[in-house]
Amino acid sequence: MSHERISYHQSSAETPKIDIYADQNAELTQLLDRCANGDSHAFKRVYALTAPKLTAITLKMVRDEQLTFDIMQQSYLKIWEKAGTYDPNKGKAFSWMLVVTRNKSLDCLRKLKREGYSDELTDLIEDETAQSDDRAKAWMLRRLIAPYLDKLSPQTTQAVLLSAVHGLSSREIGERLNVPTNTAKSWVRRGLEKLRVDMDVGDISELI
Repeated sequence: MSHERISYHQSSAETPKIDIYADQNAELTQLLDRCANGDSHAFKRVYALTAPKLTAITLKMVRDEQLTFDIMQQSYLKIWEKAGTYDPNKGKAFSWMLVVTRNKSLDCLRKLKREGYSDELTDLIEDETAQSDDRAKAWMLRRLIAPYLDKLSPQTTQAVLLSAVHGLSSREIGERLNVPTNTAKSWVRRGLEKLRVDMDVGDISELI
């Protein structure tokens, strides 16, 4: 098996009621290790655990069912071929798979030269820097939590996005929104707690 390195970073796509894979990360890690040794049964289990969520994210990204089907086929072939390059010390198994799928999605969009990209997606396609994977993760996280943000106040929504998606500190958020640091911290805390309950996760960072 080839050992071409796929870069990814651990961090944190409008989907149906989401299934959280945080508790399954250990299993996915073991399964990918077995895939690297040619275990097709392990690969089938990887597919069963992850395909629904990856498909939903990809469909939201490319907005085309047939293209999504093609991307998923290519992505899982890549996952099978490159399973041996996954390093659990560098991030979660699902995060690694997400980056593989995201890269295949962007490859297909570039080749097809499709029109009608959102501004965010256009930015991702044009961004060839080392930070592009981080930006993709931020974009996907925003898509994932978007359906739940309408339950928050406008200022809390802003604070949560600046914290969870853009990684700003409470002090930076306070400066951006022109409010005291403690106020910004309170908005973020309440907002994340509301999302945690509504999305049924232990922590937003568990999403991917």
